[in-house]
Amino acid sequence: MKKRWIGGLAGLVLAFILAGCGATGQVESLSPEEMKEYMEQNDSAYILINSTEDQKERKENINLVKESIESINVKEINFLSEEMLNQDLNKEDVGLSNIVLEALIYYKNGEINDYVSLSNSDYSSNEDKRENVQKFIDETSS
Repeated sequence: MKKRWIGGLAGLVLAFILAGCGATGQVESLSPEEMKEYMEQNDSAYILINSTEDQKERKENINLVKESIESINVKEINFLSEEMLNQDLNKEDVGLSNIVLEALIYYKNGEINDYVSLSNSDYSSNEDKRENVQKFIDETSS
């Protein structure tokens, strides 16, 4: 009995260590209410602003950001989601100010500190876009 208890405890400790070593950032999509609450509670944040009804395009932006982040967390909101449109919400309703659509924005002290566009029209290729997102994250997270 005692050996099983010790073995279980050791396994649990190992699981926590492995989970901590592999910790990576994530992109979490928030509802308008969740975004407002998050912005009220956090002075600094990475916010991915999507503005598309095309779910494929939205997923591509989310995946591009996921590939570039290592340990930071990014919150995402889609300004053309049914929830935003049905409630006729604007940027102030979700706690954001001076937003740039189709961008990854770094807020510091509640204001936009810097951003990188995710609009395909701003880049000559997907690789160019990917490199700019990576450079933005490297510069703002260090």
